[in-house]
Amino acid sequence: MPRTSFAILSSENLIHNAKVMQKKAAPAKVIAMVKANAYGHGIRSVSLRLEPYVDMFGVASIDEALVLRKVGVKAPILLAEGAFEANELLEASALGFQLVFHNQLQLDWLNKLSLPRPIHAWLKVNTGMNRLGFMPAQAEQVFEQLSNCEQVFNPVRIMSHFACSEDKNHPLNAQQIATFNAFAEGKKALKTLNNSAAVYNFPETNYDFVRPGVALYGYSPFEHKTPDEIGLKPVMTVQSALISVYDIEKGARVGYGARYVAARNMRVGVVAFGYGDGYPTTIAEGAPVIVNHTRCATIGKVAMDMLTVDLTHCPNAQIGDPVILWGEGLPVEDLAEYTRNSAYDILTGVQQRVKFLWTHPLE
Repeated sequence: MPRTSFAILSSENLIHNAKVMQKKAAPAKVIAMVKANAYGHGIRSVSLRLEPYVDMFGVASIDEALVLRKVGVKAPILLAEGAFEANELLEASALGFQLVFHNQLQLDWLNKLSLPRPIHAWLKVNTGMNRLGFMPAQAEQVFEQLSNCEQVFNPVRIMSHFACSEDKNHPLNAQQIATFNAFAEGKKALKTLNNSAAVYNFPETNYDFVRPGVALYGYSPFEHKTPDEIGLKPVMTVQSALISVYDIEKGARVGYGARYVAARNMRVGVVAFGYGDGYPTTIAEGAPVIVNHTRCATIGKVAMDMLTVDLTHCPNAQIGDPVILWGEGLPVEDLAEYTRNSAYDILTGVQQRVKFLWTHPLE
């Protein structure tokens, strides 16, 4: 029997989520964030399906942008971290990629190089996250410099990034909004600030563009709200199968380190999925899986290729029966509660030996 681990990816749910973002952000345009291999969902497949429903794509590096062009994506592409070296600035200019400027070195390259053609430049302002971007006072000078640069299309565009947008009442949100608005006041510029959580929590700052990421893939950016509660549908369902079913007696130990000790006589199932496939190694006892439409709990330590589950609530389970690790019927957020990982970690951690199967394959 071949290894049975695969991920079913729903074209319908991906498009549904994009439409939710469109509706909530309107009249702002949507920059679909497809960095990190589209949050583990496959940058090529995701982007080709999303292109009719979004206005632009956001990536972390020029390599990701080149992948999109290679598969035929024609929509504008934003390099969200800008150029990492001078030659990337030249290549981005030649290929029409839009660029974020967030440090002085990137500006120095712009001033020293003769670009093949002008670029759309986004000035990143550090409004309080203290990660990338110019502090507001310095950003004023940079805005003028970019606005007067013959190699940059006018108007220059302005962006920043929330640190705590998933917590609507965090005081830093109001501070960041005020700082951003103060900087943008009086400037003829397109603006973007909102990520997935901010589209829901701060519609007044949707401005000209929003930059949803995790919401596009059907996952909630909020700790205490399920995707269903905010109108989203999971795109990825990761599934495997039972490869062994057996009974153990009370006191028997299961798995590496003999960590799990059976509190009673019980039936155990072995699932063909482990950390070598992307299952988190930090998982705690009792994490949920679905066996034959029934929630069961993991037991013992996750191995590279296998994990074990308590089949008490699914006594008729047999070898070959399907097991859902997360997705439809089992939000990845539920799994994340049993780990030290976030849903983002889990989604982007799926490994290559897991087969990806899309509904409605592209023609």
